[in-house]
Amino acid sequence: VEELSQYGKTLSGLPKEAIKKQKSIVMHEIRSKFGIIGFIPFLLKMLSEQKALKMTYPQVYKESAQKLSEDAAKEFLMLIAIYQVISRKEGNKEAYNFLKSIFQKVAVYSMPAYYQVDELAKCEGDTFDNFVKFNIAWFNAMNDEGTFKVSEIKEERDKLTIIVNECANCVYGSAYNCPEIAKLGCDHDLAGYPVIADKVDTEFRRPHTIAKGDTFCDFMFYRKGTAPEYEEFDGKRVKWDYSMNK
Repeated sequence: VEELSQYGKTLSGLPKEAIKKQKSIVMHEIRSKFGIIGFIPFLLKMLSEQKALKMTYPQVYKESAQKLSEDAAKEFLMLIAIYQVISRKEGNKEAYNFLKSIFQKVAVYSMPAYYQVDELAKCEGDTFDNFVKFNIAWFNAMNDEGTFKVSEIKEERDKLTIIVNECANCVYGSAYNCPEIAKLGCDHDLAGYPVIADKVDTEFRRPHTIAKGDTFCDFMFYRKGTAPEYEEFDGKRVKWDYSMNK
């Protein structure tokens, strides 16, 4: 598993084919929403909004480009611009739901690409153990980059827990005065992890996220079939339901 091309890489290491697919989905959804006639006017408004955001928050853009990457800074700016343009006309809820739908559709392709699940499943050794190794290397790389700040990585029998106490989506979403945008990364995970669960022999649980009001994110990966019926969190013993994921 250590020989996979994306082992120890960050989100910026996504294959070109997956990036192309993501862009295709975004453009398709925008065309579907605004139609042929409204497509170009919307793109022009979006570009104008991006320019305005960059001028209003020059230091935020510069910091995000330096800390993450130029591409990541541009993509983040584009998402906020889309959100702002739609929210002015249709309201915050409609803007968020539109982008949430896009992220959930993108996740079906991007999550398998991030983890190279087809190749990972063929690696020698136990698939879940390899998935754990890949995750640890991935989160450590994102910690070094600044995408996440990881405070704890805990390996147990048939379980990996990763605690994140700072998320770049939240940091820069707030810095651009658009904190709603940070939740989209969480929505992506909730749609994406079930897609790869069977191939990597895992069950994903995350009852807390910073973007949705908690002080930390707890990524919990259980070996499939070993996750307990009850979870202890927030001082309570609760029967687990997938809807508790954030």
